[in-house]
Amino acid sequence: MLLLALAAYAVWKAARAFVRAYEVLDQLPPRPIREEGEPPRMSRYPLRVAGSIVGALTAVISGLVGSGLFTADQGNAVTGIITGVITLLATFGVVVSTEKKVTPLVDPRNRQGDPLVTASASKQTKPQDWGTFDA
Repeated sequence: MLLLALAAYAVWKAARAFVRAYEVLDQLPPRPIREEGEPPRMSRYPLRVAGSIVGALTAVISGLVGSGLFTADQGNAVTGIITGVITLLATFGVVVSTEKKVTPLVDPRNRQGDPLVTASASKQTKPQDWGTFDA
C-alpha cells in the first residue's frame, strides 16, 4: 500500500512538472522560419543530447533491474543492445556529417563538379593575368 502511495505521489509530481515545463515552453519566442535551401539547424551540443539519451536509457534499465522486473542478465543484455545501436548510429552520423567536408583523393571535384587540380599542376598552367596574393 505504501509503495502504491509513493508511486501515485511520484506520478502527481511528474505531471505537475510537465505542466510547468509546457507553460514555460509556451512563453518562448517562436523560431525563425527557415528559407528554402537552407540546411536544417543542428543542436549546438549534440554530444550532450546523445549522452543524456544514453544515460536515461541506461538508468531506466537499471531501475527495472533494481525493481525486479528484469533479471541482471536481461538488464545486461538490453544495455548491450542499447550500446550497440547507439554506436552504430554514431558511426553513421559521423560519416554523414563529415563526408561533405572531405575532399576525395581520387578524382577530386568541387560542388559544381569541376575537377580540382594539384598545386604542381596549377603552377605549370597558371595564366599570367591571375596576379599575386601579396599585400
